[in-house]
Amino acid sequence: MTGDTLRQEREKQNLTIKDIEKGTSIRALYIESIEKGEYAKLPGEAYTKGFIRSYANFLKLDASALVKQYMQENNPEKLAAEEAAREQEKREEAARNPQRNYAASTPADTQRTARRAVEPPTGNSFATGDDFRQRVQRAHRRQNMVLALVVCVVVGAGAFFLLSSDDQSAPAPAKQTTTAAKTPAKAAPQPAQTASAKQFDDVEVKAVFTDRCWTSVKADGKTLYEGTVEKGETKEWKANDKISITAGNAGAVSFTVNGKDMGKAGQNGQVEEKTFTKETQN
Repeated sequence: MTGDTLRQEREKQNLTIKDIEKGTSIRALYIESIEKGEYAKLPGEAYTKGFIRSYANFLKLDASALVKQYMQENNPEKLAAEEAAREQEKREEAARNPQRNYAASTPADTQRTARRAVEPPTGNSFATGDDFRQRVQRAHRRQNMVLALVVCVVVGAGAFFLLSSDDQSAPAPAKQTTTAAKTPAKAAPQPAQTASAKQFDDVEVKAVFTDRCWTSVKADGKTLYEGTVEKGETKEWKANDKISITAGNAGAVSFTVNGKDMGKAGQNGQVEEKTFTKETQN
């Protein structure tokens, strides 16, 4: 069991629960609950995984493996769904960045890709060559369209500069003089420029830590950070619409959201979750 693994390693290193509390900023009550497998006493699954990860990192264990073990023991269906989602995300990333996928391929993959690039397609098109000819013709049409567009741009630019030079060389009409005395015109007062506040198109959060604090950050539903931040560190995160931050030691962190000081997240030792958006800062 995950809790047994953590407890056995803690005892092996001659550490007490108070030592773990001091080193991770996780309350002793939660540490005891994890070791006993009483996860219902913890604030929620997100907190539980974060606490297990911080606990394991403090003991220099494989944190990812222990979190996965916890999920296998308590929520295997969700673990399978998360792994499937990660695989789907990897496939989508590979589709969006084919060059990166190509760079990571093996020499054998590179050779197969090169052969596919030069070999004509199989099937009926291979027998007649129609598909190959059609692709060549489409490529030629695209090249001709691009060339025509470039010629139009060059001709338009030349005409513009020619007309501009003619306008500049034309003599200016003579000014008519009048006998009436002219009074010097006063320069119109320029309106004072007022500094406008910076406009934010997204959510920008700056966090300043005055003590150790376990922290979890999600931006638009995706986890950006999860771990223990050391005293004196400053972190910054951005999101398009929403950032949710969970602090295991709320009194140790202060937030600034889109330039506005939001103060401390809570009291020392408290677990607090804050959500910030472009419209409101809760």
